[in-house]
Amino acid sequence: MNDYRLTSHLAPKRGWLNDPNGLCVHQGVIHIFYQADPDSLTGKRKAWGHFTTTDFVHYTDCGLAIEPTEAFERHGAYSGSALSVGDQLHLFYTGNVKEPGDHDFIRSGRQHNTIHALSNGKTVDHKHVVLSNADYPDFCSCHVRDPKVNKIAEGYEMVLGARTLDDEGCVLRYTSMDLEHWQLNAVLRSQNKMGYMWECPDLLHFDDVDVLLCCPQGLTRQGYHYENVYDNGYFLIQQDQAKTYRTLDYGFDFYAPQTFEDSRGRRILIGWMGLPDTDYTIPTKTWMHALTLPRQLRYEEGQLKQRVIDELQPTHLLTAKTTQAQAPQACVLKMQPQKSLTLAIDTLKIQYADGLFTLDCSACGEGRTQRHVELPNLDTLELYLDVSSVEIFLNDGQFSLTSRCFFDTAIRTIQADCEFDLYDAMAIEIESRDIQ
Repeated sequence: MNDYRLTSHLAPKRGWLNDPNGLCVHQGVIHIFYQADPDSLTGKRKAWGHFTTTDFVHYTDCGLAIEPTEAFERHGAYSGSALSVGDQLHLFYTGNVKEPGDHDFIRSGRQHNTIHALSNGKTVDHKHVVLSNADYPDFCSCHVRDPKVNKIAEGYEMVLGARTLDDEGCVLRYTSMDLEHWQLNAVLRSQNKMGYMWECPDLLHFDDVDVLLCCPQGLTRQGYHYENVYDNGYFLIQQDQAKTYRTLDYGFDFYAPQTFEDSRGRRILIGWMGLPDTDYTIPTKTWMHALTLPRQLRYEEGQLKQRVIDELQPTHLLTAKTTQAQAPQACVLKMQPQKSLTLAIDTLKIQYADGLFTLDCSACGEGRTQRHVELPNLDTLELYLDVSSVEIFLNDGQFSLTSRCFFDTAIRTIQADCEFDLYDAMAIEIESRDIQ
């Protein structure tokens, strides 16, 4: 049976994975939590899975870190974040509760509790609610979730994604001095409506600009923009106004990105290599979804740029300056196409012509068709291919496209109309252990 198991990406040994949660460094160890349900391929009972690493190559699968054991989270331990303070790892997440009765679960019938818990990096305890529906502004619906907590100059800040009663997306910004008592500081929203819900917010503070990552739900497709059912992107924040929205990743399978600052001061981003409510499928039988490769995030020339982290940059060159090759299932291509490009990797097709970049997964995508990026020139392309995924970075990470793709052969036949360098991809190792 071909189960399309990835070699360079974090994925569950069995069951379901979605949003990355709680990305942080604690006492020299990198913690990567994620939404998990090991007993289902549909994510029925959301818990937190947990990986750790010190080098982004060798990982430990620590099993489940948070399970919905309390009444205030009884229908799921939903997405959130982590913050290292001294000897303690502070976890913040959404406890989901659906109340009995006739409800739409938007304006009534749902509790979204913001929960604070403590961890020593192995076990989690002291769960308690710090914000509940009654604490959120009265213009909010029941959909307030996904706390992302950061240390700031004066205490701490938390951003929560929200849907208003007028079906408008926004982000609530709270501040605290002690991580327990939170006060509403600002409501971040756009002047013109951008969807009905902003999920998975992450407020980034660069030297001269604040950037809000989020996933707006309810955007209407406009030409080649917002081709997915739900978009992912970022706003520039000016005086609590969300302005100049840009999509972050244009592929079929990218959602809920979260960032953290590592011990080297890099801003590292990891996303869910999947998407909710799609009309295309994934044919794996025992596990579902994966996380993207970790990417270093930079703010340059007025926009965010992404690059696969140094630790996963390829070092073993297979073939230099060729236009065709037989390649392993996991490999990396680097090229400088310039004015146009035609590239085929088995049944995966890529084209750039007349200012339009096209990723065509029609023959290998299980219902995925085409995704596009409009750009005036194509100076560089880096493509990271795994057994059943592709991540493409254009123009030094100015644009990216992430997608799942499924091939029938173990060898990749690559043909292009311009020269490329072909590398072996870096493989990761995952050791399993149970939380004691």
